[in-house]
Parts: sequence; C-alpha cells; structure tokens
Amino acid sequence: MKKILVVLALGLFSFEGNAQVIVDGVDINKMDELQYVELVGQTRFINLTKIKVFVDYGQDFSWRQQTIKDESGERSSFNSMVDALNFMYANGWEFEQLSHR
Repeated sequence: MKKILVVLALGLFSFEGNAQVIVDGVDINKMDELQYVELVGQTRFINLTKIKVFVDYGQDFSWRQQTIKDESGERSSFNSMVDALNFMYANGWEFEQLSHR
C-alpha cells in the first residue's frame, strides 16, 4: 500500500511541475510578478457549444494574442467558463472575483 501511495505522490508532483498556461507564447505560471489575470469568455460563432477564453494579464492588447494555447500552439477551447476556471485551478490559480459586463 505504501508503494502505491509513493507512486501516486510522485505522479502528482510531476503533474504540478508540468503545469502550463500559455498565452501569446508566454507561460504565465512562470511569471513571478504576476498575481492576477482576467478571463473573458466569448461564444464561438461556428461552434456554439464551445467558448473562446481570452486572458488579460497586463500585456499589450490584441484579441488574437490573448487566447490560451496548448503545448502544440493550438488555441484551447472550453465547454464553459466553469471549464476554463477548472483548467486555471488545475494549473495553480485561485478564483478571486466575478464581474458582469
């Protein structure tokens, strides 16, 4: 039993080490000075069941460059804002505040 727990613990530590949130080619998890980001969701016109999530962390403004991308450089799509929040939480971020515009 202890061996299984050790293997699981090592697996969790390796997962934490690989956590990445890439926005405009920048892994924002590695930016020590970064404390807050804003997530903005937008329904996709082609696929209404998915949303695009834009991330504002204080960088120069460009809608195209504010999307979250995966390791292969493809834009990540989410089922809902809650899906995006769960993704951010899995990558070490905490929810702070909700606002409507």
